[in-house]
Order: sequence, then C-alpha cells, then structure tokens
Amino acid sequence: MKITTNCTYKPNFGFDKQLNEELKQSLSTFPDRQWAQTLSSMNSYCNKLENNLIRESKKTEKSDSKFQDYLDIFLSCKQILAGFVSITFEQLNYADREFTHYHDEFLKNGSKDNDWRKDACENLKDWISPELLKKIKNKKAQDVSVSTSQNTESTAQSDNNNKNVTPTADSSKTSSATETISSKLSPKSFLEEFKPDISTPKGFIDVAGMEDLKRDLREGIIDFIQNPEQAKIDFEEYGKTVPNTILLYGPSGCGKTYVTQALASEIDVPLYLLNISKAGSHYINMTSKNLKTAFDEAIKIAENTDRPCLLFMDEIDSLGFDRNSRMEPDDLKQVSTMLQAIDSAKKSNVIIIGATNKFNLLDPAIRRRFDSKVFVDVPDMDSRKDLLIKNLSSLKKGQALLSSQDDIETIAKKLDGFSNSSICIISKQAALNAMRRNRSDISVGDFIKAIETTSEERPDRNLYKSDSYNTKRKIGFGS
Repeated sequence: MKITTNCTYKPNFGFDKQLNEELKQSLSTFPDRQWAQTLSSMNSYCNKLENNLIRESKKTEKSDSKFQDYLDIFLSCKQILAGFVSITFEQLNYADREFTHYHDEFLKNGSKDNDWRKDACENLKDWISPELLKKIKNKKAQDVSVSTSQNTESTAQSDNNNKNVTPTADSSKTSSATETISSKLSPKSFLEEFKPDISTPKGFIDVAGMEDLKRDLREGIIDFIQNPEQAKIDFEEYGKTVPNTILLYGPSGCGKTYVTQALASEIDVPLYLLNISKAGSHYINMTSKNLKTAFDEAIKIAENTDRPCLLFMDEIDSLGFDRNSRMEPDDLKQVSTMLQAIDSAKKSNVIIIGATNKFNLLDPAIRRRFDSKVFVDVPDMDSRKDLLIKNLSSLKKGQALLSSQDDIETIAKKLDGFSNSSICIISKQAALNAMRRNRSDISVGDFIKAIETTSEERPDRNLYKSDSYNTKRKIGFGS
C-alpha cells in the first residue's frame, strides 16, 4: 500500500465527522470504562494522523517520505480501530460507514487506480471476520423487512418510527458499499490450485532421464499412496514411512517446480501453490497470520478428501530466512509461525514440497523440518541427451538429427553446465536458425550457433551447494 514519490495528486483526507460524534457518544456510556478509554485513544490518534497527512500533503515533494510514513501508520491503525469498534458497537456499522465515506471520496477523485483510498477500502475490512459481516448483513435485512412493513401503516406512524432510527449513510450508498465489501471480505486464499495445461507435465513420462530420482519418488510417495496395503507391510517390516516434507534446492531453471507438477500428475492428487507474494505483508504480524491461514486451508482440504494433497512452497527462503540475519520481532515470529505450521501439516494428510536456490539462507530449524533434502543440479550427460530427444522428437525438421546418436552426443557435450530451461531455450533458437537457413533440417551447426549467441548463462554450481546436505546425484528434468 505504497504511494510512489512521483505521485502528482494530493489526497484529501477527512474522517466521517457525524460517525465520529456517534462513536464518542457510544463510548461515553459504555460500561467497560477501561476499554472505552482505549478505543477513544485509538480514535483520537487516527484522527490526529489524518490531520498530519493533510498538512504533509500540502507541502513540497520533499515531504513524500514523511507523508508515506504517516500513511502507512494511519492505514494500519485505522484497520485495527475499524475491527475493534465494529465488534464492540455493532449498531454503529462503523467499518461499513467509514468504507462508504472513503469510497465516496475515491469516486469524487475520479476513481484513479493509484488513489490511496482504493487500498484503504480493502484495508478497513481486513480484520472483520466473515461471520461478523454475515451477522451485520442479517441485521440489515431484518431492518429492511421491518421498514417495508411499516410503510404500509399510516404516515404518522412511519414518521414516529423514523425518529428512533440510528443515523446511517445514504441507503443506496450503503447498499453499494456493502456489496463491494462483501466481495472484498470473502476469505482470502493464499493458495493457488495447480491447473495442468498443454505445457505442464502429464507425469514422469515427460521427465527427461533421472531414473534413480523417479524410482525414489515412486518408492517414497507414489507407491505409498497408490498401494496403501503394501505401504503398511513395508512399515511393519522395515519401518518405511512416506516423507511428509521434501526440500528441493539448487540452481534456477533445473526443474524443481517441473518435477513437483509431474509428481502431482503422476499420482493424480491436488497440488496447491503457496502464493508468497500475497502472503507477504509489510503490516505487523500480518505475514505470520497469512501463513497460518494458508496452512490451515491446506490441512482442511486434505481432511476433506481420502487422498493427500501437495503443498508447494517456491522460494521458501523469502519466508523461512535464517533468524540470525534478522532481529526484528515480527521477522522472528514469522519464522516461528512457519515452523509451527509445518509441524501441524506433517500430522495431517499434507505433503509439503519446498524449493529454493538459496539453501544456506534458510533458517536451520526450517531445514531440519524437511525429511528429505535433494540437491537439484544441472542435468548430467544422459539427462541432456534425453532432453534433446524430447525437444526434437515433435519437430519434422529434427528427425534427421535424431537419427544420429553421435550428433546428439556432440550437442549434449556442448550443452554441459546449462540448466534445463536454458537447454530448452537453446533448442528453440537452434530450430529458428535452421528455418532462417533456407528452411533446412536442424543441424549440429544450428545448435553451436545458438549456444554461441545465447544470453543464457551456465550457473556456478558451487554457489548453490550445501556442504551438509549436498548429494552426488545430478538431477535433470524435461520441460
């Protein structure tokens, strides 16, 4: 919820004065005086912050940094205040009416996408539970029903009833705001279900080479799910259990995400991706709250099915960083929350797969939570040849090259050190080179030219290894 320093508009702040007076009146008669004083102080603080924002907005652009600080603090405090007041004084309909106020100001300003009020509308409702909204909406429905029946009575009686109605925002505006709030307030999901398409693997048949890896995954996970009776025997005879958590680490583009998708397709179980960009928040404690929500959702999904689900956490280092590198209380709580969430998920029907290319930046406790740790290296010679064959097999102009094992081996040697994604990009460029060369068959020369002119780089494998958890296996996947 940031405003860039080059913004050209000047926000027009100002809380709902009528609602503010109603809140003060409600607080003056509230029996719990300590809680009333707390809410009163919070309200006064929010109002003072708005006044400071008005003052800063009138200054030169040099005040943008200070203006942004005030804005961040204001939105956080207003969010908390809206939640507490809505729960304490439901009859005020506080969050809805404040939303309507800022929403109207947003419309008056021209409904600009970069208007801070657009984000503020979402911010005000973040801490209001769906159950509370439903309760408020049901009360509104009852009030509307009573009002409709009263309209059939005499005008004098109707006027008398209207005197006892608590002042609210314009009905049409409130209705519109309520509809908008309902959409904003639908439970936020930080999980995205993986939907296979034409470019995603249909199973291990699309994984190039690495028979050892596929064997390990079959024995460790697939057989356990597809043949539970045999899995029970293996446990009784050898103590073999399914790994609830797997950590894949290594250079980018080597297939960590791809093999996870292939595994989900192979065993036909749902795969959910933890959207780290959505879960992360600059508000205090919100990232921890979002993490817990995401894991609770995954656990609930698994409990409602008779098959496990996969939870994939890409770039896990961004949320599970080494606590020795950061000392802020919110950062420490974030990692602790992830540790507790992983422990809870391991007891349920959720298989967690984490991926990172910054293994050494992970918190040691996070690393220990993973039962299996696999170094996903750049593809070895056999994997590179298998990957070339997969890339050329569907091309009519690549059949001549496929018929020569010596040529395939020559190209595979030239591709030593490249990641899987880089090999796929180079293969496409080689095909284009052949097309530009009088639409000829793809040749070794087209690949050599593609390698020489490509912007793809060979990753330094030593930067991604871990002395403690390095493996000798070189893993490569097709794409």
